[in-house]
Amino acid sequence: MSENVNIYFKCKGRMYTLMMKTSGENITLSMLVGRICTKLGLDESKVKLQLRYNAVLLGSTEEIYICDDEDVGVYISSGENNRRYVLYVEVITPPELPEQLSRVEVINKSSVGKNYAELDPKEDEMRDNAAIVLCECEEQGTEPKEAIVEVDDTQDLEIGSHDESMDIHDDRGDEYVEPPPVVEAGRFKKEWEDGIGLILRQEFPSRAALQEVVDKGAFANSFGYVIKNSDKERYLLTCAKESCAWRIRATNIRNTSIYSIRKYNKMHTCTRISKSKTRMRKRKGTPELVAALLHDTFPGQMETPVPKVIMELVQTKLGVKISYSTALRGKRQAICDLKGSAEDSYKDINCYLYMLKKVNEGTITYLKLDEEDKFQYLFIALGASIEGFQVMRKVIIVDATHLKNGYGGVLVFASAQDPNRHHYIIAIGVLDGENDASWGWFFEKLLTVVPDTPELVFMSDRNSSLIKGIRNVYFAAHHGYCIWHLSQNVKGHATNVNRDVVAWRFMELSRVYTMAEFEREYRIFKLRYPSAANYLEDTTVKEKWARCCFRGQRYNLDTSNCVESLNSVFLNARKYSLIPMLDAIMSKISVWFNEHRKEAASGSNENKLVPLVENYLHDLWVEAEKLKVTELNTFQLEYNVRGSEGKEYFVNLLLKTCSCKVFDIQKYPCVHALAGFIAFESDTTRTRSMEIHELVSKYYWAEMWALAYYRTIYLVPDKSQWDIPDEIKALKVLPLPRKKKKGRTKVLRLPSTGERRPKRQRTQNKRRPRQSLQWLLFGNHSI
Repeated sequence: MSENVNIYFKCKGRMYTLMMKTSGENITLSMLVGRICTKLGLDESKVKLQLRYNAVLLGSTEEIYICDDEDVGVYISSGENNRRYVLYVEVITPPELPEQLSRVEVINKSSVGKNYAELDPKEDEMRDNAAIVLCECEEQGTEPKEAIVEVDDTQDLEIGSHDESMDIHDDRGDEYVEPPPVVEAGRFKKEWEDGIGLILRQEFPSRAALQEVVDKGAFANSFGYVIKNSDKERYLLTCAKESCAWRIRATNIRNTSIYSIRKYNKMHTCTRISKSKTRMRKRKGTPELVAALLHDTFPGQMETPVPKVIMELVQTKLGVKISYSTALRGKRQAICDLKGSAEDSYKDINCYLYMLKKVNEGTITYLKLDEEDKFQYLFIALGASIEGFQVMRKVIIVDATHLKNGYGGVLVFASAQDPNRHHYIIAIGVLDGENDASWGWFFEKLLTVVPDTPELVFMSDRNSSLIKGIRNVYFAAHHGYCIWHLSQNVKGHATNVNRDVVAWRFMELSRVYTMAEFEREYRIFKLRYPSAANYLEDTTVKEKWARCCFRGQRYNLDTSNCVESLNSVFLNARKYSLIPMLDAIMSKISVWFNEHRKEAASGSNENKLVPLVENYLHDLWVEAEKLKVTELNTFQLEYNVRGSEGKEYFVNLLLKTCSCKVFDIQKYPCVHALAGFIAFESDTTRTRSMEIHELVSKYYWAEMWALAYYRTIYLVPDKSQWDIPDEIKALKVLPLPRKKKKGRTKVLRLPSTGERRPKRQRTQNKRRPRQSLQWLLFGNHSI
């Protein structure tokens, strides 16, 4: 049920009344302010009202201000006999708005037969049928004035200026008829700024760089421009509208490609272009415009969003629709702007290698060109990694991954694993492909860094060129196959079984420690999966993949997962040109060195082993204490008799005692060896003492781990800080020819030798063969 509420308010010395209908709802502050503004003829968005009243009957001497809906409710409920206190309204105009736009002005001219000067002062209000007119002044530079004309609902009148001298009476007596006013088009045009923000004497590295800045401002602020003059000395831009005063004039600095702003008028005197759909559809974005936007949104970052996100970003900020290919080219252009183009990378590679060796002492690099001085092979080994590998386990994992920079080739990693199972990159190579010549060259250069010894072990997949390169260069080293890649090949040759189970069974078989257990499990494997076992025997030998049969010392490393994960870490870097890619790799290696150096130094002096082995022995200690009584009688007497031979004899005795062979392969105590050590320490009759870390290989000592990271890897400084000799600058390297491929760039790797390709799932958008619907009509008997 609706209820009328009468409100009396006073504004600028005049009294007004309002009648508001509640309709079962409470009156809010926004509703009250809106009705008052309508009554006064004010624009609610341009002014602010301050409401207050004085509750005299309540004995209050101070004024009460209305600030929220609760105050409005208190005011409505106050008073007696449906009569409320007078509400005082004060109009506050924001300082940025001219005062004449916030108040109601009337014209002292007649309107609909009435002169406002003769009207009652109470009629100096805006009624509901009033219209607001913005009249342009003929004098340029003056603000438009606001006038209010009241329109009678019963007549069709046009709004405009009117002179009293034009008042006309017709034959109908005293009845006055208003003639249609004549509106003269205003000549006032307000100037507006272009938003580019250039300054005089500002310099740009090239004319294209200046045009990119102007393009971005033109798209963002909706104006067009034309190039009036563009030569080797001048570059003049003017507004697309000839009458506009906006212009930019830049001149070339002699003997350079730099352009300097000499004249710049940033104010437009024309009308701003409308951002309509039709006009926006005609405007096209360029890769340079996309690159400039990415530089402003993601300053200094090589990693930018995917092209689909870039398309939405350009449309949101610049109001222009671009294609996927334009977004992708702009993304690549942004990377080239930060680190140079691919051609510049090949051109400056000798200078980069010189600075890399200068900031990192002991670094070794090799660069090979073909007969036409085109890039062919590259090899880099950091001095810190070369020195640190001397105190690490002598197992190197080698693998290659394809580059996605448009020039083809592969990126090669030769990496070890530190005792705490972290990546430790020794050498990096960039080759033209995986072939006999490239792999042979890479291992020849690796031989200058890592000598050939019987202790050295290589782990890789079964690439034929890679295997041949190791065999022709490293004669004394051992070579093992990655069991994960081999398991994928094995399961591909299994039939009538779950192939994933076959792969899992094979990996469990390859990790058996003892020969007796291996022979037993291998017989079972051949009985269950005869086709897979035949493939193993025809293509490999068990000394290459079985842990217990391997002739070298490869510790826990039996896959190339260490390098495969590196391929994922540098997935985006492989899309860069040569020097940016090397910068990304060096930056990551430097971060890893700093992190692991802090980790190695954070341990206390009491921790003699790396955290991985320390935690392993701690978890195994409780189980080993249960076996110490049985292990004590095994070797205690013999050790006391020959105790003068010291630690080596004790370790050999433990190796003979441990039948599980875990201690022999992993080089840190198994549960049986740990039980023997506990039994030995609990014996009070022993002739000499020993610590637990003496039973562990020296490669797992925390002291050796810290030595591997004691050096710092420094990044190559910015190109502006390079100090290159003239003979290095004179060396020329030409880029490889670009490989043009149709379609989108491949991201997933190609399957290795013998590995089956995964089956592609059937998509739902393919047309299927037409099926007969006859059985729906006549049943299955008719088919």
